[in-house]
Amino acid sequence: MFRRIKPIEHREEVDFPADFKKLGYFINSQDQIRQIEKPSEGFEYYVHRVERVNEKRREAMDECIRRVLDARFVEEGLTKHFLPPGSDPASDPCVPILISNDLDDVEKVLVVIGNTYDDLGVWSVREMEGLGVNHGSMISTIQTAKKEKFGFAILNCGQNVYSPEMGRAVTYRSWKAATKPSPHIDEVKNRVPGHENVQKHVNSVLEELKGRLIGKKKKKIYFLTYGWGCWGLVKYMNVNFAEWKSSIEAIIAVESTHTAADVISSDLRHFLTTRGRAYIVHSDPPGTFIPDKRFICQTFSTAQIYSETIIPNAWKDVMLPWFKRVEEDPEGCNPVMLVDWESVERLKEEWGGYSAKPKDTIDPNKWAFDDEEYSDENNDHDREQKLKEGGTVFGEEGLEDMVDLRDAEQAAKANRALQENERPRTVTGDGLKEMGVGKAAPSA
Repeated sequence: MFRRIKPIEHREEVDFPADFKKLGYFINSQDQIRQIEKPSEGFEYYVHRVERVNEKRREAMDECIRRVLDARFVEEGLTKHFLPPGSDPASDPCVPILISNDLDDVEKVLVVIGNTYDDLGVWSVREMEGLGVNHGSMISTIQTAKKEKFGFAILNCGQNVYSPEMGRAVTYRSWKAATKPSPHIDEVKNRVPGHENVQKHVNSVLEELKGRLIGKKKKKIYFLTYGWGCWGLVKYMNVNFAEWKSSIEAIIAVESTHTAADVISSDLRHFLTTRGRAYIVHSDPPGTFIPDKRFICQTFSTAQIYSETIIPNAWKDVMLPWFKRVEEDPEGCNPVMLVDWESVERLKEEWGGYSAKPKDTIDPNKWAFDDEEYSDENNDHDREQKLKEGGTVFGEEGLEDMVDLRDAEQAAKANRALQENERPRTVTGDGLKEMGVGKAAPSA
């Protein structure tokens, strides 16, 4: 038996102004969020023993950031569009997305689909305290892509709760901070029709933009997706890929939640294998090939420990260059990527169910992991015959057979590596991010 000695204390709600200065912060000359009293330190969350106070204060900071980003998106030539079409954001449940003003005039479009817990246009608030507000938001993504003459359509998977009191769609974190703890979401009152979840949002936006992207003026479309955003795209493309496939150039999936089982369309499966790439949290240097077939497409490391920091840190030097490569050589943009030597040995043993068997219709220098076993009698006979003739079998080729040599700089480095009797392992820090060339381990 327990008896309450002291009645529950009912605290008054504390509100904070959405003003950097009043909150004790400013944006310095390096575009970083810093404390006024401690200019070397960023945002401090735990300032009060009551969690609700910290939560409300963080929401005020987030609102400050949203206002800064809204102004910067306008400066970059992007405008908010509210869906469903014809909605009045002051009174109607609606979700904002960002579209570049030159969308109808450009030849290339970058469609960005983020995760389900971020504000519109935000990658990582953590990075805003590090390399700056632009770096942690999609502003830096937009600025570098504009140099390659991209137009933009930025979806909004995060702000999926509509607040009549605030008159706008918000993230769940903002919704929770603005209302009482453990707030109830009314699935009718607090949802936007056609945008109730990530899958419906992606479907509604792409259907709305379809006429402008793949209509009479077809464009080259590149998808940059993150987390659940990629899952929503896969679900949509399973049904609609036939309409879009002639226009889509490439897809990047960052820490996606989709798996091979989600990809039902055979055409989409083939497209992801040939012109899709996944980037994941991994300790290896950015661009190192990882033998991971969860996503169907080839998978690469990012040297990041937080999924939210992957795109801010890998976009300019890893992802955007690959998009450019797709444009130059769409049929050969995903060549064989070398793995570390130990992984090759595990592949030969069919570790984890992987097999290095090439399909008959595929160029052996452009391989993909296959679910089939490399053990039938005909294949074993062919393998033995090739070895007797002094040749090599697939999966046991030398470096010269595995490295993509189209670029002169890569070819020179590969030739030098071969002359020095090097063999493949994880990538080194000298720029061989797509070659996996490194010095051989010393023999035992």
